[in-house]
Amino acid sequence: MKNYFEKALFMGKEKVAGEEFHRLYFGNEFCEKLIPDRDALERGYGFSRKEKKKFTFVTPFVTDEGLDRLGPLLVFLDRQKDAEIVFNDWGVFRLLKKHFNHLTPVLGRLLTKQRRDPMISDILANAQKTVVKKKGKKETIILPKKVPPSLAEHFRASVINVPVFQRFLLSQGIRRVEIDHLIWGMNISVPPEMGVSIYFPYGYVSTTRMCWRVSLSSRSCKRTCKKYFFRIKNRSLPVPFYSIGNTVFYRSGPVDLEKLKHLKKLRLVYQPRLPF
Repeated sequence: MKNYFEKALFMGKEKVAGEEFHRLYFGNEFCEKLIPDRDALERGYGFSRKEKKKFTFVTPFVTDEGLDRLGPLLVFLDRQKDAEIVFNDWGVFRLLKKHFNHLTPVLGRLLTKQRRDPMISDILANAQKTVVKKKGKKETIILPKKVPPSLAEHFRASVINVPVFQRFLLSQGIRRVEIDHLIWGMNISVPPEMGVSIYFPYGYVSTTRMCWRVSLSSRSCKRTCKKYFFRIKNRSLPVPFYSIGNTVFYRSGPVDLEKLKHLKKLRLVYQPRLPF
């Protein structure tokens, strides 16, 4: 197959790179407590330069504390004049637009409003299930429901398909958006000048400011999400679920590139491990 897309690798604990990747991603999208310090950022950026790869720094939704932590990092990257910044908070974008003209803004996947719950696949397949009690025993009963084509397209689409939103993004200098790989297919339509980045194999189902580990212990953050996660097992789940830190993820299969060839500036972002 013709190599018409850009390949990116999300760096985790392991600094993995290879000739097949054009770009390295670094940072965290889901928790401001995991924003790296400047030394870590400089090492990550320096590694990308050593490997002759392009560099993208991802940032989470933040409070004022998170904005303060991001400030020195953006100052450093702005001086390099060649980095992308993925923002998942409009306050971060405002900071970029006001003070950092040398950074390229990218709309993060927390702001692209996909319908991500993998249970939707059962709805689209008319295979929803419910559990009822009968004579003291549980029985699984399949309740098929006909799904109209319009609903299927709704679940495959995103706010980035909306023309008025596309015009707003382009007017603000935002020419790339990021999304998750949906297991039931994607209906993505953007102008030729707008790039699309697709994360795989880990997509997120939901996220929150509340971390279960901190809530249970009533202690300050010890970054235990860097060490532990829950794998959620249930026969009704179409794909594996993982609960880690303040976010629930799912694992998808390979991306069907044939169905995405209409995207002129496609990028695949490979995450070899859970993004924490």
